[in-house]
Amino acid sequence: MKGFLPSILYVCLFAALPLVFATVKSASLARLRDGVFARSLAKDYLRTFPAVALVLLPVLAFPRVAPKYLAAMHFAFALPLCLEIGHVWRFGTRVGLNTFYSLFATNSRETREFFAQNVSAAQIALIAAVALVPPPLIWLFLPEPSYTAAWARPAALAAAAALVAAFLRNLMRPQLKRKDGYVMNPYTNLAYHYALFRRSYRELRRMIAERAAPPFEGVSSSVPADVPETYVIVVGESANSQHCSYCGYRRDTNEFTDALGGRMLRFRGVFSPFAQTIPSLERVLTFADAAHPERVYSTGSIIDYFNAAGFETTWYSNQYALDDTALTALASHAKSSRSFNFSGMKRFEKAGLDGDMLPAIREALHGGAAKKAVFVHLIGSHSAYVNRYPDEFRKFSGQPPGRNLAPSKAALVNSYDDSMRYTDWVVSEIARALEPSGGVSYMLYFSDHGEDVFDSTDGKMLGHSQLANAPMTSVPFMLYLSPGLDAMRPDIRSRAASAPERYALEDLVHTVIDLSSLSGPMYEKDRSILGARPETGGAPPAVRPIML
Repeated sequence: MKGFLPSILYVCLFAALPLVFATVKSASLARLRDGVFARSLAKDYLRTFPAVALVLLPVLAFPRVAPKYLAAMHFAFALPLCLEIGHVWRFGTRVGLNTFYSLFATNSRETREFFAQNVSAAQIALIAAVALVPPPLIWLFLPEPSYTAAWARPAALAAAAALVAAFLRNLMRPQLKRKDGYVMNPYTNLAYHYALFRRSYRELRRMIAERAAPPFEGVSSSVPADVPETYVIVVGESANSQHCSYCGYRRDTNEFTDALGGRMLRFRGVFSPFAQTIPSLERVLTFADAAHPERVYSTGSIIDYFNAAGFETTWYSNQYALDDTALTALASHAKSSRSFNFSGMKRFEKAGLDGDMLPAIREALHGGAAKKAVFVHLIGSHSAYVNRYPDEFRKFSGQPPGRNLAPSKAALVNSYDDSMRYTDWVVSEIARALEPSGGVSYMLYFSDHGEDVFDSTDGKMLGHSQLANAPMTSVPFMLYLSPGLDAMRPDIRSRAASAPERYALEDLVHTVIDLSSLSGPMYEKDRSILGARPETGGAPPAVRPIML
């Protein structure tokens, strides 16, 4: 069949490139010798090609337009191809569902910053060449397919149709039986995962909307009614505890919280459930966990818990505001909210620094109701790192400690460490703002996830992805106690001394309820970091937190 072989080879090569590249990046010789891994890899390759039949069917059915058709298909799918290969190159793994959450739940400013930090002019030129050069070559030089026998065309169509039928049948199977490997190629991956993304979030928002104010009956407080309470929960962004000096990093990135002395308790070994903001905070702010993921929408969040206890709840955010995420829906349960970095949903206003929020935070802490719970969502160390701190906080230069990086990589690490230091200043200022509030108060700071800033063994990873590693999930955890709370709850400090060596951040709601002297439904005291059970998160024997 003259002309068909080049067409088939081109379509197969296009579909297999990301899989081949991922194999080269991740499959060492030792892993290939592992029979289980080798069989799994072979299945990935086999699952890729039934979907290729979807692309080949028109070539077989209408051979006269095959060159033009393949050129058009290339234009349509060149971007997914580059996205897949770029994702493997940057993050070491294929594009998956959580990647698409990050890709579609974003805004133009954040996208521009990401590309400015992670994509060079040479890479853009390469992408342009991959996208633009092949179509005219296909059009001009690919011969028009022709059949050498009368039975050839029906046979080819039947074979392709059989593959397509198997592919479609697999997609229609129940979720537990479906093999996502069947769609892991540029021709179907983008559309498939985007459809999953839209469907999952529509369902999630529907479920949350049905429980606009999830009731928590029987929530009570052990603090006397006439004692003012002010609790602040600060959510950081992309902060890796391996870059915290209090965790042993050889740069002074925590000099401002150091100055707070013994009022600040700081913990090592805290890890987030995911390496992306939305899936992580869905777990962290609710009673959902690995065993009960449906609780994101079937039960209320920690904001609802404070509402049920009679607190005035406030949500301040310096991040983008989207109307199609569970995080936005959960935050909307606060009695008041304000977005500093955006004037409205999906509309960027300015590149504001976290410190710009401090006047409003101070005002919220010292006014309003006697019992307040204030949530602050920082932009933290989100890329591009150099945009996250003012010039006067530029401190680090040269090679990072113990590293030998190329100058461009060293500059990125330096700007990341500067952003971590600036976040430390912001956190210390929020803690200081609590001092004159009176009553009992605390400030709890943690990050949604970490960031790999060339910290992994190959020194090539920058950012965070669904292929979570230790730098992407290791997060700082700091607790500032006011004198009033220290006096009323001496058990907090004593119990903190028996904190586990590792603590799962998805248990945070239990820690917050514990710190806030609350009790009620779903609260499990032994899942608080204050003397959590050793088995929480697979934790080893307990050790003391760092107390200044």
